[in-house]
Amino acid sequence: MTVLKRVKNFLAPLPVVLVTTRLKQKSDVSDNIIPISWAGIVESAPHMVNINISKGKYSGEVIRKTGEFAIAIPGAINLKEIDICGTVHGDKTDKFELTGFEKFEATEIDVPLIRQCPINMECKLENIVSFKSHDMYVGRIVATHIDDDYSEKDGEPDFKKIDILCYVNGSYWTMGRRLEKLFFTRTGK
Repeated sequence: MTVLKRVKNFLAPLPVVLVTTRLKQKSDVSDNIIPISWAGIVESAPHMVNINISKGKYSGEVIRKTGEFAIAIPGAINLKEIDICGTVHGDKTDKFELTGFEKFEATEIDVPLIRQCPINMECKLENIVSFKSHDMYVGRIVATHIDDDYSEKDGEPDFKKIDILCYVNGSYWTMGRRLEKLFFTRTGK
């Protein structure tokens, strides 16, 4: 076992999600998409998530002003569009127009959702935790949308069909296949 000369975080995989925001100023509306891999679950009652955005980023400023954002879970089919969203700035470029992602309106917040993403979650900002390099935005999920074409019979997402993406050490990966359900080794009742 080798000890690296510098400390490195190899926690993997990280989910690839698209975060959408909307900023209204007078008659101008600016919708944005930011790809994020620093995201996770915070709480289950109520359902809460976190996204982490580098300090000074446009999307973070919009979330601070509006108190709302959405998280879209894309599939591998949109890898090119996802990557493009990370190469340009949302305050200078219309990423919906650039990528061809189609908007549809949320039901509980004033933020666009992404039609090509099988899952979209509407979030209201609950808290911001500041760190040296980034801010963690904690959101309460107020509505969840799932494309019927990507649902199993019980209404749960079919993640194999979605072909969800993750980020590992500078590269995109797909998740592969489901192995077993949680606690499959439990015996008895």
